[in-house]
Amino acid sequence: MMSLNKPLTQLPKKVSRPEIELLLCCTRTYIDPETAERITTLIQQDIDWKYFMQIAVSHGTTPLLYQNFKTYWEENIPPIVLTQLQSHYYNNASRNLLLSHELLNLLKLFEAYKIPAIPFKGPVLATSIYGNLAMRQFSDLDILIKPEDAVKAKELLIAHQYQLEADYYGWQQTFVHSQNPDIIVDIHNELTPLSYFPFKLPDFETLWQRSRSLTLNGESIIEFSCDDLLIILAVQVARGVNESRASLTQICDLAELLRIQQTLDWKKLLQKVKSLELERPFFISLLIVNTILNIPLPDQVKQAIQKQIQIDPTIAIYAVRMQKQLFMEAKTPRFIKLFFQQLMIKGSHSRMPTRIYLVWQFLSFTTRLVITDTNQADREFFSLPSSLSFLYYLIRPVRLAHRYITNKLLRS
Repeated sequence: MMSLNKPLTQLPKKVSRPEIELLLCCTRTYIDPETAERITTLIQQDIDWKYFMQIAVSHGTTPLLYQNFKTYWEENIPPIVLTQLQSHYYNNASRNLLLSHELLNLLKLFEAYKIPAIPFKGPVLATSIYGNLAMRQFSDLDILIKPEDAVKAKELLIAHQYQLEADYYGWQQTFVHSQNPDIIVDIHNELTPLSYFPFKLPDFETLWQRSRSLTLNGESIIEFSCDDLLIILAVQVARGVNESRASLTQICDLAELLRIQQTLDWKKLLQKVKSLELERPFFISLLIVNTILNIPLPDQVKQAIQKQIQIDPTIAIYAVRMQKQLFMEAKTPRFIKLFFQQLMIKGSHSRMPTRIYLVWQFLSFTTRLVITDTNQADREFFSLPSSLSFLYYLIRPVRLAHRYITNKLLRS
């Protein structure tokens, strides 16, 4: 049985650069003495600061880096690096202030038209978890509403200078302000896309009843309860692994919440996770946070993870996978992404030996991908009336074969 008294595994050698270790050590609001000593040692090494800034910007962690470097290591950091970080910090603070004002306006608008709404991520996390609106980088606003209010909310936003940018199969709609394209709003009817990530989170009414108050820019709003927020953040980290889009920001969010909530009733929380059938994504995310950022976990949580890994060893595989993909530049092919999505969803329900299960799952997934996984590209390849939409299941193999042959001809 593996021990979780220390991280499950060290970073893979291929990504174990001092710049990456330095980034991971600094992306937190509290730095313990041991980590501080390690940072001092790393800074004295031959750091490729250009690469360091590149990965810091790409992962949206410059606010945390600037605060820590400015406070503790200002004399050890090249002036040009501090200047760049300072510029990112103040630009981010200015943008966050703008978006937080717009969020308050939208919440008042929804309230006036009797649309219950719960804001999350963005300025809400920056304020509630990091304690400073400028300390978290975000690019849009996220608001959860009831599914039955989706049409009303859409009409309301369009009437107030927003344009519908994208509709993600009904679970989320993205709007852009017509006068300021930097203001982007995601209206969620569900917290996750159930069509391919079917882990059911609490419904809106439950989240609303358990919500708590938060002061944002001097005004009172509501946010998810601590337990709900922890579960939601964990599911979002797992979804990032599922979609091969590793996010250090999301991992930091979960880590910071674990750090500030020292009085959690873990027994009650683990029971809630089990009742929601979320053990798999929840434990994957906690293991990732423990492994990548070395965040300590309570003994009962370690024991629960160890027990779950014995039942489902692929949980540990996902933690290692996140480590490997977090700083990889190459994108994972869609085929592999979808396979891992299916594996995450169904892996915990199989009693087959791991190797046999993996082979079986891959073969069955391939068949489904070719025959049943119809999408917008199939509809664009050949348009059919809605009464004949079932024929898209036959068109998909033809389209994939056509694409394959075309690509071969273009490359020859």
